[in-house]
Amino acid sequence: MKKKKNSQLFSLEKRYLLVYNMRSMEYVVGILIAVLNQGLLYWRMQQLEHKNIVEPKQVVNLARISLIERLLLIGIVLVLAMQRFDPLSVILSFFIINLGFAFYKQCQLKQ
Repeated sequence: MKKKKNSQLFSLEKRYLLVYNMRSMEYVVGILIAVLNQGLLYWRMQQLEHKNIVEPKQVVNLARISLIERLLLIGIVLVLAMQRFDPLSVILSFFIINLGFAFYKQCQLKQ
């Protein structure tokens, strides 16, 4: 009888650890998608600097292309992640990290 209780307790601990690991994985996936989003934006901004584009029409066109690329790529990756993991956790971590990046950039601009 005691051995059966121990095995049940071990089984419950194992399930808890599995659920806990999946929860943390959801947040990590959202964070990685946010970093990918910011990386794509930074890459496009660097491309804009290296090409020395000063014509407003070209700048607007490059901004449109960047927006469409990021919207499609990040949107598809977010949908895939939300199908695999808890959607709320993925979206929350994605938005919190993106807000953190935006706040960090604003603080850098003020200095």
